[in-house]
Amino acid sequence: MAKQSTHAQGESTKPRSEKYCVHEHETRFAHEHETRFARWFVLVFVCLSSIVFVFKRTDLFPWVGQCNSSGYNQEYYLAYCHSTRYGDYEHYAMYRGLEPQAVESLKQAQVLFLGNSNTQYAFSTDAIKRYFKKTGVLHYVMGFGQGAKSPVAQAVITQHQLQAQMLVANVDPFFSDETNGTFERVLDDPDGISIEFDRKRKLQHWQARMCATQDSRWHRWVCQGNVETLYRSRINGHWLTDYYRENLQHPVTESAELVDVLDEAVHAANAFIADVNVQRQCIVLTVTPRTGTPVQFAKALAQRLQLPLIVPELDGLVTIDHSHLDRQSAQRWSTQFVKAFDPYTKACIR
Repeated sequence: MAKQSTHAQGESTKPRSEKYCVHEHETRFAHEHETRFARWFVLVFVCLSSIVFVFKRTDLFPWVGQCNSSGYNQEYYLAYCHSTRYGDYEHYAMYRGLEPQAVESLKQAQVLFLGNSNTQYAFSTDAIKRYFKKTGVLHYVMGFGQGAKSPVAQAVITQHQLQAQMLVANVDPFFSDETNGTFERVLDDPDGISIEFDRKRKLQHWQARMCATQDSRWHRWVCQGNVETLYRSRINGHWLTDYYRENLQHPVTESAELVDVLDEAVHAANAFIADVNVQRQCIVLTVTPRTGTPVQFAKALAQRLQLPLIVPELDGLVTIDHSHLDRQSAQRWSTQFVKAFDPYTKACIR
């Protein structure tokens, strides 16, 4: 009976052992499967995260598809696109010579117009073109956006050893020791950001080529952008503003703005004038109209510096956005400007 009982117990133990082994095998298989899945999940997550992080780096992967592509031709290049994936191009391009034809025109210019974006709007007109074509004098409108002041102009003049015979400075404001953030980046690391801007240059050349052909397969993706975009002439520096802001027609006014920084402006102006190698009597000041035009400041600055000041006074001028003259107002204002400017041209241009 004992043997029979033992035999029976052995028989009953064997199936339980097999079941245990099968269960253990299934458990191990499931664990290995879960581990493998977890590893693949982590790997895929890390890869996708890396891709997203890299492509969010607009300095490594700029993109031009959102920019309005309507302004390209042999004369104009894309200067600025209000897109986080493109942004400013002209500061670096002008300073580092990415647009050789533009730099060559800049070097040949006898008259340079200096200042901020208000300068570009006020002097990028047919009246300015006609005047300089008539006189045979070469000019270049060398204002910059992003709140550029005299350090930007001085850096470009020094970089390319410009030899202009006359300067027109829009003092709204201009003379300063402060460098705008956009150009600080150019000065701080010109070689480190060279890849980014070389890609921007190639992208806009590619966009211009693709969008010139309506049936291009890329047309849908790169030619229908509509964000605010500025183009710049390689010949005379004029901005093409047709694809920028809408014209809200805000009336021009005057104010006492900037008078409190007069001493600082005088100091910066004298330092600037000492470095640019232009005869003092051939540096003409102006202030372009806007909402709150600082005419009092301009007059006080001209008096302290003993420099000529040209500020045409016209009624009915308007700006598109409180700062920049609309096309019609800029045309009227610049027409009067060149009439007052002509005697200085005759006296200064050899």
